[in-house]
Amino acid sequence: MVILVKKAFAVIVLLLVAAGGFLVYDQYGKKDDSEGEPSVPAIMVSDSDVQEAQSETTTEISEEEFIPSVTIECKNSDIHKGELILVNRDFAYVGESNTSLSNIYSMKNDSYYVNSTGMLLETKMINAINNMLADFQAQTGINNILANSGYRSVAEQTELYNADLASTGLETSELVAPPGNSEHHTGYAMDFAINDGESYPAVRNEGEYTWIYDNADKYGMILRYTEENKNITGYMAESWHFRYIGKPHASIVKQTGMAYEEYIFFLKKFTFEEPLEYKYSDNEFYKIYFVNQNHDSDITEVPLTYDAITSTAPEAYSVSGNNMDGFVVTLKVDKLSENYKELSEIVTTAPEVTEAESVSEQVPEDIVTETTEQE
Repeated sequence: MVILVKKAFAVIVLLLVAAGGFLVYDQYGKKDDSEGEPSVPAIMVSDSDVQEAQSETTTEISEEEFIPSVTIECKNSDIHKGELILVNRDFAYVGESNTSLSNIYSMKNDSYYVNSTGMLLETKMINAINNMLADFQAQTGINNILANSGYRSVAEQTELYNADLASTGLETSELVAPPGNSEHHTGYAMDFAINDGESYPAVRNEGEYTWIYDNADKYGMILRYTEENKNITGYMAESWHFRYIGKPHASIVKQTGMAYEEYIFFLKKFTFEEPLEYKYSDNEFYKIYFVNQNHDSDITEVPLTYDAITSTAPEAYSVSGNNMDGFVVTLKVDKLSENYKELSEIVTTAPEVTEAESVSEQVPEDIVTETTEQE
């Protein structure tokens, strides 16, 4: 991705130095390359930029109105990447090469078990599972959770799908998700079971295990398929299937009770100028907004605040595709604006999902019996 600095940044220069010459700002806020975030290149400001900024400052503006911004150039193909992509029967997973997957067995802690030493997941999901189940063990003394099924390639899903057709004699599987339409392709989904040494039942929201359901959102995960939302998701309730979408998003989904389909369409109403502002805690705040894909180019310019791009704070911002038509930007900010509204004031009723955005067929995405066998 390429970062462009808007001319509003020149106003900052005017406040720092006298006009004349040029300044070079180098290596601001370098991000972790392993997560695919860009490093900010050197920014050059010329005499003409300073003079133009000086003329533009004759109109008085408030501190809140003045928000220096930058623009990230994202490839349109990146709308199919990121922790917020929607994958269901209507929106297939796009692409097969996922280079950011890690081996969960080599990264796990001692608070749970893994069904296979070769199981892969996105690193963010592995970290979330490690943190959540370590805390679960600390709270309950239980460490028999089994990470049962993580990432699956489209080829693996095809084998499962065809095997089910062969065993049932049906033309369409009623139990296995079609190849390309399973959340397991993303690397952000995990099915959990209980390692009891015998039947390995799927984890359920009962007994001590209710702690997981009450707290998963604090680690960025949601219970993806619920009884309440099965008419929207198109899948029957699955007590074992958790999906990583990040802390603020998981918190909003839990608080509102939206299906993920509803939430991802709900976000499309918010823009860089008028974002969704969210108070995650008393000292953690976010601004979230959607940027439409540019259909006239292979590149989409995604605006960010300059403070976010230069911040040294961890996860100061993220940009994820939605797997449909654009990008969702999540900014961690120091404070909320004067126009901030509580989430309950914004979401009075669940957003409507049109027929084209939902699936009426209520079929489970995975086969999870009371054993470790999947699909």
